[in-house]
Amino acid sequence: MRPIHASRYRARMTAENLASTRATSVFGVLAPSVAASVVLALAAPRTHAAPPTEAEQIALWASDRDTRMAWWRDARFGMFIHWGLYSPAGGYWDGKRYEQHYAEWIQHWAAVPCAEYARQMKPRFVPDAGFADGWAELARAAGMSYAVMTSKHHDGFTLFNSKEPYSLSNDIAGGTNISPAGRDVAREFADAMRARGLKAGFYYSLLDWQHPDAYEMALPAYPKTGRPRDHARYLAYLRGHVNELLANYGPLSTIWFDYSDESRQGAAWGAAQLMADMRAKQPGILVNNRLFFGLENKNGDYGTPEKYVPPTGLPGMDWEVNHTLNESYGFSAHDMNWKDATTVVRLLSDIVSKGGNLLLNIGPDAHGRVPEQAERALRGVGAWMTVNGEAIRGTTASPFQRLSWGRATQKPGVLYLHVWEWPKDGRLVVPMQGKVRGARLLGSDAPIRAAPSPQESGRLVVDVPAKPVDPACSVVRLDLDGEVLPMTFLVFPDARGMLSLTPHDATLDGPSIRIERVGVIGEVTHNIGYWLDPVATAAWPIGIGAAQGGTYRIEIDLACTDAAAGSRMRLEIEGGAGSPEFTVPATGGWQSYRTIEVGRVELPMGSHRAILRALSKPGEAVANIRAIRLVRETNP
Repeated sequence: MRPIHASRYRARMTAENLASTRATSVFGVLAPSVAASVVLALAAPRTHAAPPTEAEQIALWASDRDTRMAWWRDARFGMFIHWGLYSPAGGYWDGKRYEQHYAEWIQHWAAVPCAEYARQMKPRFVPDAGFADGWAELARAAGMSYAVMTSKHHDGFTLFNSKEPYSLSNDIAGGTNISPAGRDVAREFADAMRARGLKAGFYYSLLDWQHPDAYEMALPAYPKTGRPRDHARYLAYLRGHVNELLANYGPLSTIWFDYSDESRQGAAWGAAQLMADMRAKQPGILVNNRLFFGLENKNGDYGTPEKYVPPTGLPGMDWEVNHTLNESYGFSAHDMNWKDATTVVRLLSDIVSKGGNLLLNIGPDAHGRVPEQAERALRGVGAWMTVNGEAIRGTTASPFQRLSWGRATQKPGVLYLHVWEWPKDGRLVVPMQGKVRGARLLGSDAPIRAAPSPQESGRLVVDVPAKPVDPACSVVRLDLDGEVLPMTFLVFPDARGMLSLTPHDATLDGPSIRIERVGVIGEVTHNIGYWLDPVATAAWPIGIGAAQGGTYRIEIDLACTDAAAGSRMRLEIEGGAGSPEFTVPATGGWQSYRTIEVGRVELPMGSHRAILRALSKPGEAVANIRAIRLVRETNP
């Protein structure tokens, strides 16, 4: 952990947990018998045009989801595009720099009234000719299969040419349509993507900061008018917009709605009618789940976790992480926290290995130009996809609970091993049984061999070359004769007799404790941190194979600020002899690491569990732990 007062840390963690907590579905999952009866009821002729109900629509959308979702499950990688009147501002207003995430909220951060926002920004929104062709070419080069662009964000301005009276003319902002005269940038986007074989969809914000009858949700910081709002008028306006998108822009992949909360969801947006309109006009379209509350609710075709990857995926549902290349969705001229190609490749690998899709955002500027750092990262990902795309497209989630060296995906008869950490001893241990017909390293002609190893209790060991094809992620393809038979994840000693227990291999239990990422591109490290409560523990599963038993010396890389030093800790090895205790020394800071030797333990052949406990905590936190090494000294 970085230096931080415990109470401030807890407040921040509470906010973070609230942002990522899985929300219970408003309607839950309909029982199969109920769903079937609803679908039959929908199929029966009606004597009068009763309005659609949410339960009917949810069941109807579920009835053919597999057919409609087939291309999406194959695609795995798409482009998100946040573009609008916030783009010319670039995170500044009247010369003042606004540090807040996100730049698309600049109207709120700077408390700018709608009329003034429109007056300043409309003349500066000047898309280049052919901007959409550049986006489509970049998406294809990156290995993406679909794209979703903002048609209307929270500020209420429309990138499509709406014929709604309020969009054509109003006394607040003059009108909501912002395409240059004689152009429709939404059409240019959709046509360019489809011309290059990509599917096109639209984001649409249910919020609206300018319409006088919109709900007062997350409104900007400028003073409220206090006038009564006619929400029925706003819902008619909203429905008119969605129907224009459905009718005027060709076949769409999805309508990506944003957003709902506990008090405004479902019926508040006329969700049943919107869903019925979508199916009537474009039966093959997909809809995300944000007409309803909770990023992981099941009342849509796919869930939408935002800028985080669920640790174990979202079993039982389709899901798509929307993420950014820097911190902002909209264009920010000052946000330089860019992800590089390695970071994006591993993000994509991680998400797909857990059964999800990645919708990766670009934030073009006022001209539609993609920032150079974003383009460089995407072209780097594209180079990786050219070699390894078969390990992403059309794959399903990993059969393994955990892999210490990377991730895995699979297709019928094929297992792909995504190797992030190349084995120094040339032996890749895969916790599985099963017959391998062939093995090869994508992008390389180097011979590799895969066979079960008695030393690793029958686990598969793949002998690989000394160096990876790609340091970001090299992929080993295993062609199988039969099913993968996963085995329990265990950390085994390497060829030098060393057991390396890393943060990512640990099971963390207790309040606050978590894996902390430190550093930026090219210098990222991880540690177990925020050990604020001594009841927390970190545990690792250990495997000792034949001829690997003996005495192991224990070394720990830890850090602790001087003021918090003095905690007592113990490393227990279940099934081993010895549980050494030690005192955490002062190291000069939470990221100033020292290696200390804490004792020895006898480990016989078999499976064991190492548990690191805190026995006391005199200061702010116990310690940061970067690694534990058990080094074999003698044979039994």
